[in-house]
Amino acid sequence: MKKVKLKSSLLAALTSLLFLFLPKLQSRALPDITKPYLGEYECKIARFGGNDLLEEFSYIKLELKADNTFVLRYKAEERSEKTETGKYKYDNKNKEITFTLDRSRIFKRKFPLEKGVIYVDFPIGTKQILLTFEQK
Repeated sequence: MKKVKLKSSLLAALTSLLFLFLPKLQSRALPDITKPYLGEYECKIARFGGNDLLEEFSYIKLELKADNTFVLRYKAEERSEKTETGKYKYDNKNKEITFTLDRSRIFKRKFPLEKGVIYVDFPIGTKQILLTFEQK
């Protein structure tokens, strides 16, 4: 009889704890849980051929939206904000994201996306561009 009371007391306590955290769990949308890569990313490293591009930009931000589109916003010092848009596809098995620019269907590249960080690395002419975006 004591074991039954103890088990039911533990069950009641666990249920009470669950109800305390339930509002927090309900406030998170299902896509936030199933697609944790969605949201805004901030560029933390931007190099082109050895030059630090972040010295020339106020910010570089990338937003991945639920409809598989992205918006890249950047602002060079003392200039207006520029925007690039396109589509992306995330491969969960290989932990890769593929971007395609709207204005240039030719630009289609795959980059690793791991633990909230996108690593962009590809050649432009004879120089290499390296960008690292971290999820906010």
